[in-house]
Amino acid sequence: MRRAIAIVLAGSFALPLPAQQSALQPQTIQMECRGFGPNGSNLAPDEILVNGKACREINAKDQPPSSTVRPALQANIQAPPGPITELAKSSVDSVVLIDWTDENSGSVTFGSGFVVSPDGKIVTNHHVIAGAHSATVKMNNGAYFAVDGVLADDPDHDLAVIKVPGKNLPFLTLADSDGLSVGDHVLAIGTSGQWENSISDGIISGIREDKGKTWIQTTAPASHGNSGGPLLLMDGKVAGVLTWKDFDGENLNFAAPSNLIAPLLTNSIVRPLEEVPNESTSASVTTSYTMWTSMTSGHDYKVRISGNYIYLERIDSPPNLNAQGAYQRIELTKSGGKWIGKSRSFAPFETALGVKWCSTEYDIEIDKVSETRIEGRQQVGMVNVRKCQMEKFEWKPVILIPK
Repeated sequence: MRRAIAIVLAGSFALPLPAQQSALQPQTIQMECRGFGPNGSNLAPDEILVNGKACREINAKDQPPSSTVRPALQANIQAPPGPITELAKSSVDSVVLIDWTDENSGSVTFGSGFVVSPDGKIVTNHHVIAGAHSATVKMNNGAYFAVDGVLADDPDHDLAVIKVPGKNLPFLTLADSDGLSVGDHVLAIGTSGQWENSISDGIISGIREDKGKTWIQTTAPASHGNSGGPLLLMDGKVAGVLTWKDFDGENLNFAAPSNLIAPLLTNSIVRPLEEVPNESTSASVTTSYTMWTSMTSGHDYKVRISGNYIYLERIDSPPNLNAQGAYQRIELTKSGGKWIGKSRSFAPFETALGVKWCSTEYDIEIDKVSETRIEGRQQVGMVNVRKCQMEKFEWKPVILIPK
């Protein structure tokens, strides 16, 4: 739906005015606007962002007869695309969503990755593909590729290189991570929750050494699904691979340096995904995928514990809902003595106007893990279906036992 609005500019101008008009005299510009949703169609060359809508200037003779013109003092008009916009546009087609299944062909987990060669070499995290029987890669343009296998795997640094049968794929180049500096501006791209190719920016806030390993610390916000995605410098080169998050503070995100990737790209033999070891050298408890039951909700879950990560997916939802895309997935990362993360769901809710599908999420913490019991707590609340938001949270115990 399009509508026309009038924008009154005064003082500081975001659009050029004819030379004969005084910069001190407010001017009215007629603009036609359309919705610009979170999945974002690209702006046309003659469009700018105005209060979250894509707008273009129109002449009076082009103005729709039924349009409504309303004044807006000093409207918030975005300037022409800057370096972040251009970098995002030039890089996002090289970032992929990786979804894999176990040997029972049940969807288990997903993560991010990025193409580093036109023939289909893709870098991701070891923990993203550990335990996979088969996997698919989704490109930003909607194309899917079945993963041929793994070219290289480095569990110590949580890195892996997989291969898809692509040709002339868009790809990213690697930076020299030894030349990084604290304060460098960076961009993070990856799947955040259910939102593919979410983009955030920040700076390199530190180069950290931990247990003999080097990590790039960044303030660029990232979520669990970002694992395996690229951390880009403003020249478009890959500084590192987003890997883990420290939940003890805000925006404490860490990436494996890009110089660790180059040695992995020399391998040419593609091995089956099943050969990727399903463990981590930093593991305190490691198990393969198993079936567990929640004693608090009664639901059944697939559970995989791999090093510092725990993954759960509900498996007893009604088949008709699963066919429509319903899911509940939980991903947790170890921080201190706990595993901390999010439960994310996509499910239908009954309303007076019919059924509405909502995506929701809430926090969950696990503090006890053994071969026979998983214990912790989770947020429980009411779903505001109109807003598709959880409200009135309170913490409740969560207990799971093997099925």
